[in-house]
Amino acid sequence: MSGDGVTGPEWIICSGGVQGIRKVGQVDVSRETPAGTAASGAAASGAGASRAAASRAAASGAGADAEADPRRAAQLARQRAARDKAREKQVRDADPGRAGLRRSVLAEAGVAVVLLAVTTVLTSTEPGRAAEQETGRSSSAGPAVPNRAVKITLPFDTGGQNGKGSVRLELDPGRVGANTLHLWADGADGKPLDLPEIKISFTLEAKEIGPLPVAPDRDAPGHWSATGVQLPLAGDWRIDVTVRTSDIDQTTVQKNVKIG
Repeated sequence: MSGDGVTGPEWIICSGGVQGIRKVGQVDVSRETPAGTAASGAAASGAGASRAAASRAAASGAGADAEADPRRAAQLARQRAARDKAREKQVRDADPGRAGLRRSVLAEAGVAVVLLAVTTVLTSTEPGRAAEQETGRSSSAGPAVPNRAVKITLPFDTGGQNGKGSVRLELDPGRVGANTLHLWADGADGKPLDLPEIKISFTLEAKEIGPLPVAPDRDAPGHWSATGVQLPLAGDWRIDVTVRTSDIDQTTVQKNVKIG
């Protein structure tokens, strides 16, 4: 043993044991190292293959998404536009003020169309008053009896003795201006009747003209005449003939004639 209480052979044994232990440890480590290395390589290789497959799958998915994106974007845009339009219509219909305004505008437009149609009809139609005036002018301007004298016959009855008979009046030419008048009186037997007195007048009531008296001259028994009988206006003239058959028996007969 040495000074530490260990003999030489024991120290050698111990030393040899330690070295043996170290060698055994080295041998075990050296045995296990190739296998561990192979396992680690296999694990690394598998991990690399997984990462590559994942990368390829990701790349393939990205490419599919890239192809689908334009169509999807267009579809989404159409859906958004449809939703916005529906929302605007809903808001517009829900606004009572705007709906009332729209109805009011439509009603005003309809009234305007009706007024325009009525105005067109009125402007294309001659006014009734103008047409009536034109008709009046035409009727008053035209002769009542064209190109011939006015002739009338008026029966009378004064109520006295020999008080019945008739008078025949002729106005030539029967137009506005100067005219010649002839009057014949006949008794009930058809013979000329010589009357004590006879008077004639003309009245145009529409123009408040008259009566215009005419005093004819006795030409023969039962025949009287007058010249220059003036009728100033055309129209519907009333002729009054007053017949006296005695001092107390007389009557007035009348008739309207057109003077042109």
